[in-house]
Amino acid sequence: MRRDGFASMDADKELGVLTTRPVRFQGKYLFVNVDTPKGALRVEVLNLDGKVVKPFAFDNCNPVAGDTTLQQVTWKDSEDLSTLAGQPVRFRFHLKDGRLYSFWVSPDKSGASYGYVAGGGPGFVGPRDTVGQQAYKQ
Repeated sequence: MRRDGFASMDADKELGVLTTRPVRFQGKYLFVNVDTPKGALRVEVLNLDGKVVKPFAFDNCNPVAGDTTLQQVTWKDSEDLSTLAGQPVRFRFHLKDGRLYSFWVSPDKSGASYGYVAGGGPGFVGPRDTVGQQAYKQ
């Protein structure tokens, strides 16, 4: 079973949209576990009033495509999400032809989630993901 693959938000050729409840994070980089073999995922960030936080708009998001359990989401006019750390925001995911399994905000570009990895796995040094992409290189 794929990591964090217990359930997914699925979308076909029609665009599917999912908006999270308000979340706070301390990291900088948004990562997703996504399977979009023929489609794409884009993400925008909203404030508590439902307004898009610039520059984290749909049109500014670089589309994510492919089948990956560890993919960084980026925006054209911003290096990271650090300006939003500690503030309540909502993520709005726009998905076409694919499955979104999970998302998290990591403090570094490795993508380490610092969450539990259930049964562990090759490349992890303990019950939590503290290594991110390094786990896949083992």
